[in-house]
Amino acid sequence: MNICPICRSEIQDIIHTLDCGNMDSSRLYPTIRLVSCLRCGHVFNALSPEELKGLECYYDEELSPINLNAIYTKGDRPGSSDSLAVVRYGQLLTNLMPYIRVHDEILDVGCAMGGLLDYLYAKGFNRLCACDMSQAYVEYVRMNGRHRIKLGNAEALPFEDHVFDVIIMEQVLEHLPDPVKAFAEAKRVLRPGGVFYIEVPDASRYSDFYYFDYYYLLIREHIQHFDVDHLELLAEQQGFDMLSYRQTSNAVISEQMIMPSLSAIFRSTNSPHDDKIRKNIDYFGLRQKMTDYIRSENAKQLMRSGRIAELAKSCRPVYVWGIGKEFLYLYEAAGLKHCNIEGLIDMNPLKQKTAFINGTKVRDDSLLRESSVDSVLLITVIAHTDSIIQNVKSYGFKGEIITMNHQ
Repeated sequence: MNICPICRSEIQDIIHTLDCGNMDSSRLYPTIRLVSCLRCGHVFNALSPEELKGLECYYDEELSPINLNAIYTKGDRPGSSDSLAVVRYGQLLTNLMPYIRVHDEILDVGCAMGGLLDYLYAKGFNRLCACDMSQAYVEYVRMNGRHRIKLGNAEALPFEDHVFDVIIMEQVLEHLPDPVKAFAEAKRVLRPGGVFYIEVPDASRYSDFYYFDYYYLLIREHIQHFDVDHLELLAEQQGFDMLSYRQTSNAVISEQMIMPSLSAIFRSTNSPHDDKIRKNIDYFGLRQKMTDYIRSENAKQLMRSGRIAELAKSCRPVYVWGIGKEFLYLYEAAGLKHCNIEGLIDMNPLKQKTAFINGTKVRDDSLLRESSVDSVLLITVIAHTDSIIQNVKSYGFKGEIITMNHQ
């Protein structure tokens, strides 16, 4: 068993396990073991040291190169400056405005492709600094030459003590094996009274924003699942006071993918406390909400598996468009691997060069020109279903099109 990332207890139990599948040679851990701490109620993914090491390699070797090579007709790449990201950045700045000044020294931790830095710079903030654990992202941000950036991660910030007025971690804390270290590092590099802004997916509202079966678990990089109570508990233990928080929702990747978000602003004030668990707060409410979410997704998986079983029984040739987290889940957990898969399609150039599934190479859409009339096109890239259907019809695909949108 892992220790709890918040209270360090070793007493926990497994809420759910889910086989997610993998691309051939991927370093990403294939099976989710979702656990709940029996002391503070925090919910997180239990990972072995080998799985943690594989996850670290996955960021550099797979995730960031795939994002940098992705082709998007709508929506935005993680950490970019596309339209959906600009909306999120606007909300972030609105939340921060009561606590931030134009001349503040600001650090963006986990900056990805520097979209937030560009946004703040355009708004007049020019004392900006950043770090990211991906060498590919660091090099990408350095290309524009406007921002100071270093290679490093939130748990070991590559900066001296007490040099920043504001630290921003937008959609970062949920990725970290040890969020306690991230808070301790933020406290170290913040000036006295400095402000710490955090935004994470809101695990207490996963059930309210359905996009695809188990979607918030299928994002395997998200190994911590926070609600406001556990975020505040974590902060108080490290000597931060919560100034405000907001529960919102934001479109990410496409307008169809709406993610519940939780943002909170903290001020560094007190000395760290080893234990701030309060008896008047129901810390196990998150566990119940996650259990309810899983129960709902189990029902969807049964329906999905039944539909795929019928497709497998038909023995019709199946082409799959969209080789990402949704496909991998369908392939491994919902039985898609038992179908007569004729070809795999993805428009990401890097995947076409490097990705294989059980020895089958990922190709571009020209593969469909080899299809027969009785073939099936299964679209698993939910965010771009409509545009894919238009493209397929434009060059005369005569088989059946099956989408994996809402049940």
